[in-house]
Amino acid sequence: MILKNLIALSTALAVFSFTSCNTGNETKTDALTDSVPGDAVAEPVNPEAEFKFTYTIANLPSPLLILDEFAQSGLPVNVSLLNSTENARKYQTSLKLAFNYGIYGIDLGYCVTNNRTLETIKYYSTCKQLAEQLNLSETFNRFVNRFESNAENKDSLSRIIDEAYAATDAYLRNNERLLNASQALAGSWLEAQYITVSLLKNAERNENTENLFQRIWEQRFYLDNIAQLLEQFKGDKELEKIHSDFAALLAIYKEPAEATEINKDFLHKLGAKLDEVRKNIIQ
Repeated sequence: MILKNLIALSTALAVFSFTSCNTGNETKTDALTDSVPGDAVAEPVNPEAEFKFTYTIANLPSPLLILDEFAQSGLPVNVSLLNSTENARKYQTSLKLAFNYGIYGIDLGYCVTNNRTLETIKYYSTCKQLAEQLNLSETFNRFVNRFESNAENKDSLSRIIDEAYAATDAYLRNNERLLNASQALAGSWLEAQYITVSLLKNAERNENTENLFQRIWEQRFYLDNIAQLLEQFKGDKELEKIHSDFAALLAIYKEPAEATEINKDFLHKLGAKLDEVRKNIIQ
């Protein structure tokens, strides 16, 4: 349970750190222009975007649940699939930072799930680095420090994670960082699916992996919500291209009428598209 909670906390840090920064008596900002030169000031988000974000979060199972199921499936561990920590130095815009913050959060969870200590340290450091660039280091450190001091206390860990999720409501009320939070959410979903499909496309469908095949089919519903969420943010050509990529992914996810139709040919086709979309974000 402690391991599972640590994984869940990794996702909470990757997405919900946005929810509690710039609150209280601190100066509020609408975008990341102070720390990311060249970014345009974001337009205030609209009620439709707020609703879709809330709805997406409420209906999206933790992507790390799939990673936890992988740990029980007997499939091989492949850390070479993860986004190289060396790439972090290339990310200079708020869009790249936010999407890859979500991606690295999943990579961190994958390392933790599979007891890869050295990689866990590397990806933790990278997540912290991006958090600092996104002006989230205070929130990041607060949750991590509390986690480390309660690492052996299951009840305390559960409360910490609950608080991270509850911070979403505070964020929505402040209405400050919805764009970046949405980007991090989309990045975490994409990375979880990329790892899942990459490992599953060469695996046999049996009682150990059947649940993972079912999970692939379910993603059409969650991706539809994410695509609708990204569609709410207009005016950024790079984000509009990513939204178009997600819409193309959704079309592929919708091809099988039933979960039983998901086979290796489909997974290879889906994996190729996931790889293409992901490269546009991590490069």
